Amino acid sequence: MEKIGIFGGTFDPVHNEHIRMAERVKEELCLSRVVAVPTFSPPHKTHSECAPAAARLEMLELAFGGENVCDYEIREGGTSYTYKTLEHFKAVYPESQLVFLVGGDMLEDFKTWRFPERILAAANLAAFEREGAYVDFDRECGAIKTRFGADVIRLSYRGKRVSSTKIRLYAMFGLDISPYVPSAVARYIAGNGLYPPTPAVRLVRTVLGEKRFAHTANVAACALDKAKSLGLDRDKVFDACVYHDIAKYADKAKFPAAVPADAPAPVAHAFLGAYMLEHVYGVKDRDVINAVRYHTTGRAGMSDLEKLVFVADMVEEGRTFDGAERLRRLFDADFDACFSACVETTRRHLLEAGKTPYRLTEECYDYYVKEKRI
Repeated sequence: MEKIGIFGGTFDPVHNEHIRMAERVKEELCLSRVVAVPTFSPPHKTHSECAPAAARLEMLELAFGGENVCDYEIREGGTSYTYKTLEHFKAVYPESQLVFLVGGDMLEDFKTWRFPERILAAANLAAFEREGAYVDFDRECGAIKTRFGADVIRLSYRGKRVSSTKIRLYAMFGLDISPYVPSAVARYIAGNGLYPPTPAVRLVRTVLGEKRFAHTANVAACALDKAKSLGLDRDKVFDACVYHDIAKYADKAKFPAAVPADAPAPVAHAFLGAYMLEHVYGVKDRDVINAVRYHTTGRAGMSDLEKLVFVADMVEEGRTFDGAERLRRLFDADFDACFSACVETTRRHLLEAGKTPYRLTEECYDYYVKEKRI
């Protein structure tokens, strides 16, 4: 019997890991082919990202070949439901065995999908692990077996950590995306201006050097990948991250009221940035302004947005200080534990360097680490 893999997703944009995964799974399960099916409309579209469905389809065809891409969900429009897609393929290929490919992290929410029993009636479920995604495969597969009477195929392939969010942001920031996507896709993105810079990105590009600008893109990518799980508004996260270092090289002497008199020089840009956002650039969002103001020092009673920018600034992939990898692993596994560890690390590094932690950092440490209010 012919076996066909169905690989759904936003593919915004399709990247090398998508292709690698499809090839490896095709080989492992002896599939005749793997068909990529792009969704019509992603569920969390924001001003800062998302290419049109037609463009995502064209990029997929460049990467997979037109014969291995199906535009069913795009033609259907509206909200895409997996059970409908799989029943469509079952009707088209009634004599074939369908295998639906998912990341292992999706197994935890499978029971909440629309008509999971119809999904399992139409296709076998095959799941693979992803770097940085923590899931108890035995527990989740057992839960599906108990509730729906279906076995989940556990694939040996382990997906590498590749963030579509990062690729979009790199394209938006004008950074090199060639290591992450096929060359034809990179040319398509550039030629069609799929991820144009926002006004915020254009602004910070004028005031930051190349290295700091790339750091800003990495902070935004890191934070946006965690925003959904924290229930945060992605636009606020995006803006706070893009603006967080806007005053890194500004002259604080021009704004004498902006920075507290007792603030050490290394943290002055955070206070100055918050002041300039409000009084020079006309930003009105207090949540964004405060996330910029406290991203270096922390404070007692931080909002989740403030915590996320504080953490992302420390754990983004470009950071190489001793202990950065441990913090990144914590970021993947347990955000609250990562935040506490970042606060503790900030304070310890200052003390080890013979510096006195700023009063807000001490208050933050006392509140979250000593008193464990998290």
